[in-house]
Amino acid sequence: MAIPSSSPATGAAGAAAPAKKSGFKMPDIYIVLAIFIMVMAVLTYIVPAGQYEREKVQTAHGVKEFVVAGTYKQIEQHPVGFMDLVTAIPDGLNRASGIVFLTFLVGAGMGLIKRAGLIDIGVQKLARAVGNKEVLIIPILMTLFSALGAFIGVPELSLAYLPILLPLFYRLGYDGMTAMAVSLLGPCMGFIFGLTIPGSVGVGQQIAQLPIFSGSGFRAVILAIAVLMSVAYTMYYASKVKKTPSKSLTFDTDIEMRAKLAEGDQKGEITATRRQILAGYACFVMFPAAIATILINNLGFGAIGGLFLFIGLTAAAIAGKKPQQICDDLNASMRDIMVAALLCGVASAIAVVMDRGIITDTLVYYLEAMLRVIPPEASAVGIFWTQSIFNFLVPGATALTVLTLPVLSPLATLLDIPQQVVVTANAWGGQLTDIFFPTSGFFVATLMLAKVEFSKWIRFYFPLMMALGVMSSVALVVQQAMGL
Repeated sequence: MAIPSSSPATGAAGAAAPAKKSGFKMPDIYIVLAIFIMVMAVLTYIVPAGQYEREKVQTAHGVKEFVVAGTYKQIEQHPVGFMDLVTAIPDGLNRASGIVFLTFLVGAGMGLIKRAGLIDIGVQKLARAVGNKEVLIIPILMTLFSALGAFIGVPELSLAYLPILLPLFYRLGYDGMTAMAVSLLGPCMGFIFGLTIPGSVGVGQQIAQLPIFSGSGFRAVILAIAVLMSVAYTMYYASKVKKTPSKSLTFDTDIEMRAKLAEGDQKGEITATRRQILAGYACFVMFPAAIATILINNLGFGAIGGLFLFIGLTAAAIAGKKPQQICDDLNASMRDIMVAALLCGVASAIAVVMDRGIITDTLVYYLEAMLRVIPPEASAVGIFWTQSIFNFLVPGATALTVLTLPVLSPLATLLDIPQQVVVTANAWGGQLTDIFFPTSGFFVATLMLAKVEFSKWIRFYFPLMMALGVMSSVALVVQQAMGL
């Protein structure tokens, strides 16, 4: 199947590349993260150091350390020094080791599958199968990814989806931004507005002393609305790019990929061997089995990464790869994913600097003070937006929940806000900005894999994020008013 263009100087449908504009260019993501690290370091000299007391509690998801509401006190200032900055990134890598190794292992597994020729064969067959109904791929995949994310809550699976979707969407005449949107928005909508997410909903309801995963009916309705909004937004953008490729936000960076795909097409149709066909069938069995295993057993990052590496090794062996070829492919796949994995640790260095300056709890205390002055009828909305902003400082559903909800839950009682509303506001607000702030490890890793600049993704996602924020705010007002 021929792709829309075979010339590196043009995009889909042979559109001419726009002239390069002089002016400001968004710096590399490493530079962006380094700036944030330095800003946090400066804040440790300005923001008072302080701590809450903490207690360890056995939960359904293991032992968690919760802050004790009403115990905040200021302590001696701990501004970070030179060696604190020097070791922040290594310690960030250690802190984010779970997502770092998940990125490495998922990338390695998908790289083995790609180098066995299975992704190219599958993309070619799928592109031929959808024919002129290719636009239906977007709602089908996003709905499927959202449904999975609503239960297992693993948005990091975008790292597994993206290597498959990138060549598929290029062949169908779309761009890299469309592929990234489907890979990220699908699982993230399920994660943000999910039904049985352990880290935000499960732990949050345990802190608030609510039945585990109660209130799922209301959240299911909002999830459906959020998915519908995301699908419509992505389809609008994709159709605009398909009609006028020069309107693509990633037009320049897509040219190289389109040229590579054109070279592959010039070699003619790919003929799958018998062993590759068997390996393809094996993947169709192993991938759903892996998702089911993650869902049933609530697996952590290490186990998930191991599953995808196992799938890659098994698929490569069935496809006829020799042991030494598999080793060579594994090394090459690891090299391909290395920068994306390392960025996860660099992003975590921001939180490391904050913790060393002991200012994280102080910011939570300020959050509590700010919410006390908000009118009670708007308190749930206030919690939602402050959690959205606070996610920049404490990325991760569980980390944010165990830090802030023990403070917000008793505060909500004083303000006469239903505990279910507080848990919902924390879950929605805390994760809405997971794919907006560069402190989120899996997000920056996905950016690197897609070769999408951070600023371009922000241009794409910001309007949708604000629309989802307004929708969520209205839903929280309704939930609070009706006592749902």
